[in-house]
Amino acid sequence: MTSADPTTLAYLARRGVPPQWRSFMRSLVETLDTHLDAASRDSLLRAVGARLAALSPLPVCSSLAELEARMNDMLAQIDWGYIEIAFDPNERALVLTHAAPPTIATASDPSGGWIAAVLEGLFGAWVSAQPGAEPSLAPRRIAASPAQITLRYGRD
Repeated sequence: MTSADPTTLAYLARRGVPPQWRSFMRSLVETLDTHLDAASRDSLLRAVGARLAALSPLPVCSSLAELEARMNDMLAQIDWGYIEIAFDPNERALVLTHAAPPTIATASDPSGGWIAAVLEGLFGAWVSAQPGAEPSLAPRRIAASPAQITLRYGRD
């Protein structure tokens, strides 16, 4: 997979959300922000991501390359960009880089970074369902921009 420039990825991220859903999603997230603190909102959004993974389970994969391909198949079905998975041997962790995530700005989050919590739940559920996965681990964001979100999956 080749990486596109950030401007292209940000454009694709904005474009990946159909217009009829933009106002609804912005209203939903802003309502969550009004009624929940940031940690509670992110916890709820992680649960939504895990539910999305349960509705679209992945088959058992025999390699990281296959896992990446299956994740990208599912992301393509919902037009949510693409992921690259790398193993960091020094940290003994997976690094999941998601390019062109769906982006919807809110009043308190103009970059639409709230989607990172959904992706934590989605990718965490998919990886945890694979043989040999450690059930106590969960991905956590280490970097985010409108064009790309990077998650780390490993022990702290």
